Amino acid sequence: MEGAYPSNIQIWNGWTATLAQDLLEPARTRSLAGPHHPAEFADRLYACESLKPYSVTTRPEEIAEPYTLQWFLDIENQRHGRHARWIPKLLEFAKHAGETLLGLGHGLGTDWLQYARHGAAVVVCSPSPEQLTLIRRNFEVRNLTGRFLHTHFDALPLESNSIDVACVSSLLHEVANPRAVIDEIYRVLKPGGKVLAVTSARRDVDYWFHVCFPWRRWLLGRRKTAETPAVQFTGRSLRALFGRFSEHRVYQRHLRRSEVPHMWRWAPLPLLERIMGRVLVLKAFKPLSAARHGEPG
Repeated sequence: MEGAYPSNIQIWNGWTATLAQDLLEPARTRSLAGPHHPAEFADRLYACESLKPYSVTTRPEEIAEPYTLQWFLDIENQRHGRHARWIPKLLEFAKHAGETLLGLGHGLGTDWLQYARHGAAVVVCSPSPEQLTLIRRNFEVRNLTGRFLHTHFDALPLESNSIDVACVSSLLHEVANPRAVIDEIYRVLKPGGKVLAVTSARRDVDYWFHVCFPWRRWLLGRRKTAETPAVQFTGRSLRALFGRFSEHRVYQRHLRRSEVPHMWRWAPLPLLERIMGRVLVLKAFKPLSAARHGEPG
């Protein structure tokens, strides 16, 4: 399961669309139907992970050689320093030194390696060997270590009560049975362990636009597309999904001012994010009572 991935980064061959479906970017800009030319595919990966809108007509000359250290660093700077500055604080990168963190979801591991940088032992699980190859590359070019396990999300090869923190990103809206994945996370978490889940928000800016201006939907074409995730969550439905956990807190984030209708742009962006952001972040804990009751998971 571990250590079986090639060092060459020809990841575009046979690649699946799920790798770059980072839900922090609106679905209509992260479609990766292929195959693509390797350079174009790398550009799409760059855009999705850095949370930038992708355009096939422009490719900035300053983009570094794909899959090099500078390429990964540029993605990180764009993601955490420009387009989603809320991520480092809300996902608690610096709060889990000495703990074991489980990363589940899609992407290039840009968030998960931040935990390793701050002293956590990171375990990444994915059913895609191509994704694991690239995440492992992201860690290795920075001289960071981690475990990379090729496995299904609902059958993790980890002992019960062995994980301190689980970070779940861009996953719950895609899997056929999200409850099975959550039950598996519950099993591997230690009593008192924490889960951080990032998923798509149902009541985002498009939702409120349609509610407030239904007559303008046809005129402006601002409507959900077929590529929008079929499953989206409200704070209530997300809490219900994680019902076995305790002390739930849900935050709404991620919004570009350019996405906001003009009549609302006078409001502070942090306030708008909390009302109509595209992302929900749930924080919850496995109850300490699970240890007293001897729950296996």
